[in-house]
Amino acid sequence: MTTEQDREEVAASRWFHAIDFGEFASQGRFKPGTPQNITLYGAMEVLRSLDLRGKSFLDVGCADGLMSFGAKKLGAERVVAIDSYNQKTFHLARRLTGQDVDYRPGVQIKDAVSVLGEAQFDVILCAGVIYHMLNPTTAFIECRKLIKEGGIMIMESPIMAGDEPKMILNSESEDRLNEIMTYWVPTRSCMIGLMKLVGFDVIGLRPLLRPPRLTVIGRATPLDAIKNRSAMLEKMHAQDFCDFELRHSKLKREPSVEINYEPEPFERVIAADKEEVDFPFQPKTREGLGTTKWLRAEGNF
Repeated sequence: MTTEQDREEVAASRWFHAIDFGEFASQGRFKPGTPQNITLYGAMEVLRSLDLRGKSFLDVGCADGLMSFGAKKLGAERVVAIDSYNQKTFHLARRLTGQDVDYRPGVQIKDAVSVLGEAQFDVILCAGVIYHMLNPTTAFIECRKLIKEGGIMIMESPIMAGDEPKMILNSESEDRLNEIMTYWVPTRSCMIGLMKLVGFDVIGLRPLLRPPRLTVIGRATPLDAIKNRSAMLEKMHAQDFCDFELRHSKLKREPSVEINYEPEPFERVIAADKEEVDFPFQPKTREGLGTTKWLRAEGNF
């Protein structure tokens, strides 16, 4: 049970996630009165559809921990949450939700393998991370090392318009995102292509209309099992990579995991203002306590 002191502590904090604590919720990063946590709707759908019981789950860039706590509530046996910063709100939310999550602040994705070890996780979520990285491809590479064969990868990011597989330099783009911590933004085909390049068979897509973002669902698999490869990608995979950052011939293959999951339909557009989201600790109200992190007058990505 929460107390009046808990309420006051939540109200005095700045929040990235809107989190339902039972009698009250925190205010997320979007404007009051708008859907909260909307960029995570695709990931929520995936996790809700998976049987997480007995599974290990890694939340990359966990912020206040909403998805970590949700995965634990859904039955994940081991949940590890990493973030570049030590968020006071994570500690508060973990206490109030009562979820046993292994929090590793100060661990970036580039360092996660050395800290956690290869082939550790059945399911990995990397949401809202790659566009804040100077080297965004690192997230794809390191997540492929961290996941078990057969595991499910959920990668989410804002995307730029266009059909070409490009990573757009946000500082120089005319269509830039007005966010000073956004450095690179992929197009849709670039994001899908990077997943396939490093060794994920893309099994589902959940695009968000406003703001324009994409959740890509992949399964860690041998390179020759990846569907819809271009002829060039087949040749690349047959050669293995000359960049020693990722050598599939050196990847740890055991233990493997079987997760029966094929999202239907393959692609479903998410209209946030029309969605009914059922996910642990996702607030049913649009109003919350506390102040909003990263709020800008023109919106918040």
